[in-house]
Amino acid sequence: MRRRKALQSIAMGIGGVATLSHCNTFIASVPQLQEKDEQFIGLISESILPSKSTSFTTPEPRLEFLVNQLEGGLTSAQFDEYKLGLEEFKKSIDDSYAPAFDSLSTDQQYEMLTKALASEGSLGFFMQKTKQWSLRHFITSENYMTNYLGYEFMPNRYLGCVPV
Repeated sequence: MRRRKALQSIAMGIGGVATLSHCNTFIASVPQLQEKDEQFIGLISESILPSKSTSFTTPEPRLEFLVNQLEGGLTSAQFDEYKLGLEEFKKSIDDSYAPAFDSLSTDQQYEMLTKALASEGSLGFFMQKTKQWSLRHFITSENYMTNYLGYEFMPNRYLGCVPV
């Protein structure tokens, strides 16, 4: 009887220590963008690659995918550079054409995007990441992977009754 009690006490002690050592109350502050900046990034992404939500359905909209990538895929220094590139892109639009990106013609939008993609520094980083994430959202859609890439969830399908 004493052995059982001793084993229970040891197990409870080890479980308690293991639980306490894995508890972490530190919550990292994730840098966030303002709502209008998120919408602007979504607009840029749609200009780079227009989404066809009926043909290529995805579990989340592209803007939500981009925001998730921003919050989880960048370090704080990269996020600051991304945000600086966003501000540079906004400034280049204000200096060049119209007050709003969506009021530009398709040719003007294309010209602005290609010029920004070719640039160096934070503007180039901003555009490259936005383009990369827009393409990743499309390429990882279920319809694209199954119908165009021939992707199957299980590697090497099992065919039981195949003559050898």
